[in-house]
Amino acid sequence: MYVFTFLLLTESRSVQAQLCNGSLGDPVVNITFGTGNVTPGSIAGFNTDYQYLSGSCPNDGQYTIASISPACYGGAWWTLSSDHTPNDVNGNMMIVNASYNPGDFFVDTVSGLCNGVTYEFAAWLLNLVKDPGTIHPNITFSIETTTGTIIQQYQTGDVPTTSGPIWNQYGFFFAAPANSGRIVLRMRNNAPGGIGNDLVIDDITFRPCGPKVTATSSSGNNTIYTCSYDTTHYSFSGIASSGFNNINYQWQLSNDNGKTWNDIPGATTSSYTIPITPAGYFLYRLTIAEGTSISINNCRIASDTIIYYKEPLPTAGILPRYGNCLGDSISIKADPFNTYQWTGPSSFNTTQTAFTIKNLSYKDSGWYHASIVSKTGCVAKDSFYLQINKLPAIHTSANTSICEGDSVVLTGTGGDSFLWSPTTYLNNHATDSIITITPTNAIVYTLHVSNGVCTDSQKVHINVWKKPTVIVNKATAIYEGESSMLTGAITGTDLFYYWKPNTNIINNSTLTPTVYPDTSTTYYLVATSYHNCGVAMDSVFIKVYKQLHIPNAFSPNGDGKNDYWKIGNSFSYPNTEVMIFNRGGALLYKAAGNFIQWDGKVNGQTLPIGTYYYIINPHENQPIYSGWLQIVQ
Repeated sequence: MYVFTFLLLTESRSVQAQLCNGSLGDPVVNITFGTGNVTPGSIAGFNTDYQYLSGSCPNDGQYTIASISPACYGGAWWTLSSDHTPNDVNGNMMIVNASYNPGDFFVDTVSGLCNGVTYEFAAWLLNLVKDPGTIHPNITFSIETTTGTIIQQYQTGDVPTTSGPIWNQYGFFFAAPANSGRIVLRMRNNAPGGIGNDLVIDDITFRPCGPKVTATSSSGNNTIYTCSYDTTHYSFSGIASSGFNNINYQWQLSNDNGKTWNDIPGATTSSYTIPITPAGYFLYRLTIAEGTSISINNCRIASDTIIYYKEPLPTAGILPRYGNCLGDSISIKADPFNTYQWTGPSSFNTTQTAFTIKNLSYKDSGWYHASIVSKTGCVAKDSFYLQINKLPAIHTSANTSICEGDSVVLTGTGGDSFLWSPTTYLNNHATDSIITITPTNAIVYTLHVSNGVCTDSQKVHINVWKKPTVIVNKATAIYEGESSMLTGAITGTDLFYYWKPNTNIINNSTLTPTVYPDTSTTYYLVATSYHNCGVAMDSVFIKVYKQLHIPNAFSPNGDGKNDYWKIGNSFSYPNTEVMIFNRGGALLYKAAGNFIQWDGKVNGQTLPIGTYYYIINPHENQPIYSGWLQIVQ
């Protein structure tokens, strides 16, 4: 991710200064300012008179070491999302806001240089300021002895303003002083401070510089791709341009893509023949040095690399054996970087990298062979064996139906282990071969049976007949001669139903019959399951208010005939009030509720023959009756 960002947001250019035009060795010094949280004290030998700022956007005479740089000073600076070092995650750079007065802003003591060897010094710089009308950075690089004697100097001139955050490389070469492996690197700001003169520096290197060293391969190409079964002894040869008087040679090998290089024992001539090696990715190069300096890696220069990739035999990248069950599918996904020609049982043939064989049968069992060709042309063979295993001979209980609330036993056979699903309504373990269930709703159980290798399954459908339920709505009272509609509701599976008694009712097999009872009656709605899952019943009482029959005469003479005044159908009105008055309106008799009869007496004395008056209040939302009656002899 960081490399990609770097390529988009920054551009690097190598400025034609006094850089080495021959071959270079590995960096003796490589100052990258580290990664992550770095302070000046963690950079060995580093010294400066500038003030260190731990945050962003340093002021004049300040610097910071950071992995990014925001658009400081209202966007006057370029935004940098990474340093210059390629592939450097969270790598740092030195961000400098030059002081008003010219002076040193970077001084470092460098060790490890070889006496008398020519070195290239180089550094990458970037002008941070966008405005070309501001002051440009102008740097003098100075290489000095530790006593202050100048060995070599180089001045960059004005580091130009660019159209984007573009890095430029500046450098020169110099000869390390004899009898001294230590020098001082000094960077001096030549421009005045103020508006501008702000820069970033990174990747400061010292590398041995010498004649141009060229290495070639007997294959005619410095990138050799071959196969592991190749027994060719490839040879390499090197040549150096003029510049050294006493060239010594050392071939080197890298097994980690150039991160580290190791001398090849005995490979000390200008040519080298590689032995037969196992498969792998190898880099070779020729290093040279003047005289005995060849023994010191920091004194050598190196050729470009020769790549030798001995590809291992291609494989399909699959298992050697597969065990699948009858009826299953198998999907093979081979290494997609190769091409294939597959053959197998039952005339199987395909060139696909990935393929699926569906609904496996015993005829698919056997060896499957592949002829493989890698992208570089290496050829090999690979294979796998496919075994088709038997399914368990599973058997389960038949589909069945039960009444709600009942239990049923399900049995499974044909394997070594069992699993019922779902576990809803189970009365025992789902791994038992025999289970008891009490479902309240229809459900489908699946029994998974394993024989230790393959698993098969069967389904058992359990239908649940719902028990009958009955609800009858209340009904209002009616008066004699009227009718009423009954309303009932039933639930359950496969029911027949009827109303009883089957008297004074129109269609007793409907849920909403009409009834016309001549007396108060209780009607029952009965629902019965056709599957013997029970009977349910509910009732409704129809109150019938009968018409009162009020006689207007009686003879309470004790002859046993018509001795009492009785109101016909008074039993329909248990709360009936009866009051008897004389002609003057005086209350003679009163009965409050449960009136049955009156014997014509008041305080134990029979009233005389004559006309009397009554008021009858039956309540029950009935009208009040009034009239006269006679007591006769």
